[in-house]
Amino acid sequence: MEFPLPWAIGIHDNLSWMLMIIFFAGHIGLHPEEKRLRDISAIQYSLHWLFSFCEPLILKLVDYLFSSKTFTGTKWGQIILLLIAKASWALPHGIVITTEAAERMIDFITKNEGPKGAHFAIGPCVCQRSMNRYKEPVIKDIFLLYAADIFMSLKRGFRLISAEELKGKLREFHKIGLVHELDFCMHSGKWTFCICNCEKDICAVTRAYLLTGELLWAGPEVATCDLTLCVGVDKCGTCIDRCIFDAIPVVDGKASIDYEKCMGCGLCVSTCPGKARKMVKRKDYGHQHQVPAEILLGESG
Repeated sequence: MEFPLPWAIGIHDNLSWMLMIIFFAGHIGLHPEEKRLRDISAIQYSLHWLFSFCEPLILKLVDYLFSSKTFTGTKWGQIILLLIAKASWALPHGIVITTEAAERMIDFITKNEGPKGAHFAIGPCVCQRSMNRYKEPVIKDIFLLYAADIFMSLKRGFRLISAEELKGKLREFHKIGLVHELDFCMHSGKWTFCICNCEKDICAVTRAYLLTGELLWAGPEVATCDLTLCVGVDKCGTCIDRCIFDAIPVVDGKASIDYEKCMGCGLCVSTCPGKARKMVKRKDYGHQHQVPAEILLGESG
């Protein structure tokens, strides 16, 4: 499966579209401190548009680094990767969220009045498309607010999608084991732009985290486990297979929780036959200033 790269469409056409969008349309962004939607500046829109235009080349470089044993298989290579990840503060970072939290984010956007502009667009995974490495489902990147305008303008196979259809997609992605990550740039919730639905083999942010511990952060929820209800890994073990963060140690033949490693995706909870696992509010959620827990947990009113 192949999709045209942006420069195949024509740089002139893309720039003309960008200029028209910047000066003649409103764009919605998130205001995390005030828990509302806001107008974004032409500067923010332009910078993010340029980043999105160049992103395929950036992701090709990332894929090369992450696929090279020179970097992943040596001590010095791993140090270089860690330094690169730490220096990439302006690039997309993600907060892991449950399906329910993703749906609450969609409800928050839908129910709050804001400037004119698209709310949601869905299309082919940017990482897969850029790296020319595909794994179903391909159509799984969800762009929010002003980023939906950007990716519609770049003509990369995206379409506008309603909130209800989008929630259905999220539930499908959760069922097959994809992790929802709410992404933003510049370490700022004002640059919130995407809900990625990720796996561990292609997704750039997830791979970066698994290799360096950077670029991805735990969400406002964490899993708990009642071992007395666990049916045992010999009879089940589905939660271990679904956890990409290695957060489920086996204790006396039962699947426990490593709270330090649990990122709060909820994949282990929905398929537990013994109902031994549930999600609870994380006491030390560290990204309130970027995406408030009240929005993701439905407490914002």
